[in-house]
Amino acid sequence: MKKIFLFISALVLLSSCEFRKPSLDKVKRTKMEIIDPERHYYPILRDSKLSVEYKLYNRGTEPLIIYEVQASCGCIEVDYPKGSIGQDDFGFITLDYDSAKNIGFVEFFITIVANTEKDVFTTVKFDLNVVTSPHYTRDYEEIYLERRKAKLAGEVDGDLTEQGYYTDFTKTVR
Repeated sequence: MKKIFLFISALVLLSSCEFRKPSLDKVKRTKMEIIDPERHYYPILRDSKLSVEYKLYNRGTEPLIIYEVQASCGCIEVDYPKGSIGQDDFGFITLDYDSAKNIGFVEFFITIVANTEKDVFTTVKFDLNVVTSPHYTRDYEEIYLERRKAKLAGEVDGDLTEQGYYTDFTKTVR
């Protein structure tokens, strides 16, 4: 019994430990090169998606560690390398932009927090024009309700094993 308890305790302890990144203050600095940090994209139609990829190189002698990537808008999903990037190696920062909430000229700033020499904050940007269909311009509420209806259609019917339960209102205690 004691061995089982020790084994379960060790398993819980090991599974709760993350491979954490070292503190930004204690890490040695390196140089980062970003290919085309300022971009201007051609116009896209509203309610379409744009995927933007920034290729970045580690040009220093120490490993490049990206701590966080922050977008200036909630309409951008960010994916970045979680591990370190070795000397003369490269990684990608992928941004998925959803244009459903915008019309006209939009400009986005992406802040990269990494162990770089000059400043830990590096900013890249991209901009574009979001245009509407010439036939009919849907407002954001129409787009939102359409997406919600499509999402709810799959969730209402659901899987037979995940339908939950219901109660009889006449037998509930009040």
